[in-house]
Amino acid sequence: MASVPMPREILAGELVQAVPDAGTAAAGLLVFAADATAHVRDRRGQEELAEQLTVTEDRYRTLFETLPQGVVYCAADGRVLEINPAACEILGVEADAIVRWPLASAWRAIHEDGSPWRPEELPAAVALRTGEVVVDAMLGMPHGRTGETRWLRVTAVPDARDEDGRPQRAYAMIRDLTEQRRAEAAVRDGCELLVRLRDANVLGVVTLDEQWIIDANDAYLDIIGYTREDLVGGRIDWRKMSPPQSTRVEQEALAQLRRTGVCQPFEKEYIHRDGHRVPVLIGAAVIDRSPLRWMSFVVDLTAQQRAERERTELLAREQAAQAEAESARERLTFLLQAGDLMAAARDRHELLRQAARLVVDSMADFCLVYLPAEDDSLRAASITYRDQIRGIILTDLADYPIQEVGQLTVQAVYATGTSQLVRDAAARLASQADLPPLLASLLGRLRPDNVIVAPLTAGPRPAGVLALGRGLEQPGFTQADVAVVEELGRRMAVGLEHADAAARDHTIAETLQRSVLPDGLPEIAGLDLAVRYLPATDGLEVGGDWYDAFPLDGGRVGLVIGDVVGHNIAAASIMGQVRNLLRGYAIENPRPADVLRRTNTALARLLPDALATVVYAVLDPAVGKLTYASAGHLPPIVTAGAGHAEYLDAAVGVMLGVPGDVAFTTRRRHLARGDGILFYTDGLIEDRHRDITDGLDALAVTMRNGVARSAEQACVTAQAMLPSGAPRADDVCLLAAWLTG
Repeated sequence: MASVPMPREILAGELVQAVPDAGTAAAGLLVFAADATAHVRDRRGQEELAEQLTVTEDRYRTLFETLPQGVVYCAADGRVLEINPAACEILGVEADAIVRWPLASAWRAIHEDGSPWRPEELPAAVALRTGEVVVDAMLGMPHGRTGETRWLRVTAVPDARDEDGRPQRAYAMIRDLTEQRRAEAAVRDGCELLVRLRDANVLGVVTLDEQWIIDANDAYLDIIGYTREDLVGGRIDWRKMSPPQSTRVEQEALAQLRRTGVCQPFEKEYIHRDGHRVPVLIGAAVIDRSPLRWMSFVVDLTAQQRAERERTELLAREQAAQAEAESARERLTFLLQAGDLMAAARDRHELLRQAARLVVDSMADFCLVYLPAEDDSLRAASITYRDQIRGIILTDLADYPIQEVGQLTVQAVYATGTSQLVRDAAARLASQADLPPLLASLLGRLRPDNVIVAPLTAGPRPAGVLALGRGLEQPGFTQADVAVVEELGRRMAVGLEHADAAARDHTIAETLQRSVLPDGLPEIAGLDLAVRYLPATDGLEVGGDWYDAFPLDGGRVGLVIGDVVGHNIAAASIMGQVRNLLRGYAIENPRPADVLRRTNTALARLLPDALATVVYAVLDPAVGKLTYASAGHLPPIVTAGAGHAEYLDAAVGVMLGVPGDVAFTTRRRHLARGDGILFYTDGLIEDRHRDITDGLDALAVTMRNGVARSAEQACVTAQAMLPSGAPRADDVCLLAAWLTG
């Protein structure tokens, strides 16, 4: 059966033209047709080819722009036709600035040996001249922006040959190998360093696999105690040199090597061939992964750890020495403070109280001071405590006398004069069956743990006993504490002796002072007299204050107030002598200035070290005439009716006792009936809280506001200036004279 041809598509071009008849009407159509299939298909092929070429060019452009290697396309005359961004970055220039190739910087290109490249040797020039590809030429060129020499690998490819086969263009492909070369140099340097380290034997260098030691230097072999023959013979298994305690850290290091190629340095121990352990620091890096091999660097830490131990011991000794020095400083500070407190104490009771308080504040929970009593027993003269519970017990203990002889520690220390440190005191007390029940009960409730008992020694036998203790919650006493308490006991004993001596001196001086004061006041018609002598209450010292009043011829009276410089028995004694001198001269010649002058002359010659201030006045009550002179003393104050008081400060003179011919001035004042005059010493107006100027102002205000109508009332008014109950550091003498009507 004959085959039927398949229909096919034919593309035809047609021309149709009308054929007219004899007239103007169309008689028919003339059609011209031609087969245009091949022509159309050829045109479509060209369009498809152009489209493919456009796609290819776009791909080429994208590749050209994103290629990490630099590419420069240049003409034979040196014009740069194309350059990609990578080339601009490598060369350090902007694309717009590249006009010709090679660049001007290429004229300074150098070979690896440092010699310069000649222009005709540059890769692009050779490729254009020979028509052959120039592969991997190495150039050192200065970077356009930094000036740093960058090492470039350049391959030049000729292109666009003419009819004679000569290339008209060339590609220069550039790779920057600077960082690679640096890395290679670092690797070379590292390898050289490894070799030097290995050969220098400063530290152990060893190559290992997962079982054996492959190679090692002598330093490593010395660390582990094996020989090179053992190494060559393969008899060193590094796992067997590690104690079980190192298994975990070695596994972690091996896992880190597999994962990262290196492991951070870690410490472990090797078991030396002779069995002792060697502390080491190990770091490692992989040198081959198949099979796994690595190189380790091993530092023997034996000397370092020994040095660290010695440094630690030295530091501990230094800290101990510093602690001891600090403790010594604290002990010295404690004793100095104790000395200051005892020196400032006014009497033995204050001394004991201050010393015991310092002990409790600084080093103990409680403190007792036992002193001998008249019944040959020891009694707690001072008790100080830190907490109230112990305070109640100690207060009960104060009422319990202890015989001077017995088995108690206090008794033994008092009898022997030797200190004792008692540890676990509560248990020891419980074991003493011969204690009186009441005392045993009190001490059992106190429950001291550590006790120091020291004598108060300043002579052949103790003056008392100092006992201080700590409870279980406090650290125990040390022998250094015992030495401090012993020294405190010595100082307390000396302080007690001084306090007793000062008390005796005070009693003597006060007795002497009172003995030289007038036993009574003279009775003068028309005159009312009153006096006060108030000894100091703050401290044991007495002053040289005195007053005097004595009759003179013609119904007159001599009035004296004075103060000898000093606060001791000598001042009281001098005061008596000055009083008698002044009295004698006043009886002979009562004029105030003459009396003071003659008294001063006698005092300067007979008692050259003595000084005194005095006001001496002569009063004639019948006519109210007052004459007076002053030798450096505070001015008397005159009251003339309510609201009026004034100081007689016109007669100013030097103190008695000044050598030479000293003159004094006599002043006069008239007193009316009902007027009065008050003489006083500085203890009335001056103290540690008020200076003399303020005191004078206060006295004037007091006397103006007072309602004194007699000498006694004047003394009461003046005495009211003294703070009630406050201690006085100085004596006070008052002498008041009042004219009666």
